[in-house]
Amino acid sequence: MARLVLLLLGLALCASVGHAQNDPKPKPTVFPASPFDAQADAEYLHEALNNNKSAIEPILSRRSLKQRLQIAEKYKSSYGKNLENDVAKYAQNCLFCSSFGHMSELLFSPLPVQYSHHLSKAMVGPGTTESVLTEILCGSKNNMIRNITQAYAERYDGKNLLADLEDETSSDLKSLLALLMRANRSETYQVNAQDVNDDVLALFNNTDINWCEDSSRLNEVLALRSFPHVRRVFHELSRKTGKTITDIVDEQFYFGNKKGFVACVRVMQEPQEYFADVLNDAIKGLGTNDDALIRVTLTRSEIDLETISEKYEQKYGDSVIDGIKRDTGGTYRKMLTAFFGGDN
Repeated sequence: MARLVLLLLGLALCASVGHAQNDPKPKPTVFPASPFDAQADAEYLHEALNNNKSAIEPILSRRSLKQRLQIAEKYKSSYGKNLENDVAKYAQNCLFCSSFGHMSELLFSPLPVQYSHHLSKAMVGPGTTESVLTEILCGSKNNMIRNITQAYAERYDGKNLLADLEDETSSDLKSLLALLMRANRSETYQVNAQDVNDDVLALFNNTDINWCEDSSRLNEVLALRSFPHVRRVFHELSRKTGKTITDIVDEQFYFGNKKGFVACVRVMQEPQEYFADVLNDAIKGLGTNDDALIRVTLTRSEIDLETISEKYEQKYGDSVIDGIKRDTGGTYRKMLTAFFGGDN
């Protein structure tokens, strides 16, 4: 029953934009296939997964999440098996099969489930990746936060997301996350100039900023105001101080709190450039941050992944696809690059 509920949530939510947008026309890399036949796709995948001769990437990377969920349902009803498990087995005994197995599960998970997974990963083990917590929650709309909370409880045996967030964070960031978890952000597209001015005056009195001593008003702005309002406040603060909002936050906070607040303001103000930087951090140098690479690829593919790729190339002088090819291999590489529009 819990799986059915999450599937229905996914069908309702996966095609909607769950995050704040900045680029007026963000470009995705994945669109709903048309025409679309879930039964035919399920049959093709069953044949491909059993004879290991046909590629699965052209189907899975060219279908929306909603369509992949429908294919998985047809596959289950036709063959009595979970498609995600068979896709994971497809890449066994290969390079990067562990990373591909992780990706294959999320390929068939509704967005709230994907986000709950990433939030849990950010809090597991020693240390907490605060930037992931705020990346997801600062950019998500109210309904998405509510459904992430439900998915988290169902996925992790009734655990309370808010309680876990409060256990893993402290002080100003803990307060911000608690406010975000209320899912009470204004979602109007109208911006009232006086309201913006009131927030700007409360945050900056023309002489000093002391958010590190009292972040309560900042937290209210970040968690409760509409996304267009927040970006107007950021613009006015930058105009008055001569600094970017990222630079201001960087000066005001320390350690994990700094990382969390910086990610929050960046994902609200400049999401495409922010995610381009996340991708660069994931594949630069020795080793690969597969969690970050998969998170950005799957959660942004139907929102703005093409725009993110363009920002990446503008900033780093290299294509994301080439970077992924250098850092990964096997079916994992083929699937990732296919989501970015690569022809493999």
